Amino acid sequence: MARGLCLSFAAVLDDLCLHPAGRSQRYTNSELAQLVVANGGDITDGYISHLRKGHRDNPTLQTVQDLAAALGVSPAVFVGGRRERLGDEQPRRSFPDKLRRLFHVVHPPGRGPYTPEEVANAISDNGRYGSISSSYLRELLNPPPQLPPNPRLKHLLGLADFFGLADDHGPQVAYFLDDHLAATIDAELDDYAAFRDAGVVEFVTRMAMQAPQWSPQMRRQAIDAFSYAVESGDGAWAFPLRKDGAQ
Repeated sequence: MARGLCLSFAAVLDDLCLHPAGRSQRYTNSELAQLVVANGGDITDGYISHLRKGHRDNPTLQTVQDLAAALGVSPAVFVGGRRERLGDEQPRRSFPDKLRRLFHVVHPPGRGPYTPEEVANAISDNGRYGSISSSYLRELLNPPPQLPPNPRLKHLLGLADFFGLADDHGPQVAYFLDDHLAATIDAELDDYAAFRDAGVVEFVTRMAMQAPQWSPQMRRQAIDAFSYAVESGDGAWAFPLRKDGAQ
């Protein structure tokens, strides 16, 4: 399954109940609910039935994690991620930590991080993921002691979409549910921040806007100049550059 939301939450949950990992018999709603409760969770067989039928489609983060633990799969599977559950599957990084990182790193050149008001307004105005308030975002970023944040799936979708965590299939929500994937994305975020701070993002954005008006020769010259500057580390070059990089 690709990382995006190829299948609905209902379809994934129903398939996991019908074809459970390491078990020949299907899970009934009652059996699955009892297993979640035995593991310390809180869910009813009626709610599981609604989730499997798609009558309810916005479970909380804790519900997703509880169902995954009971079914022996990674919670990322519900949002298009990996199915196999690793030995160290319990999240090592908290949701607020991941969300704070997105706020800190992902913002355009020439300005500071987005405010909770900006993010909340953008997600709510989009309309695809319901609404969210700036005050609630602040609680997610800095939850009260002894009260872990428990956002709903549509909140995760909206946040992933806003901060550009996406692939060809939609918002890459698995960032919040899979620490192994999150480590890979964090490395990419570090690169993005370094490029932005060095002015590369702004430069490339401006160049992309103007490039359609350039002749093929100008495009080749721009590529040669950019490549030479990056590979040589020489900031004193002058245009035009010769093919061998000499001036």
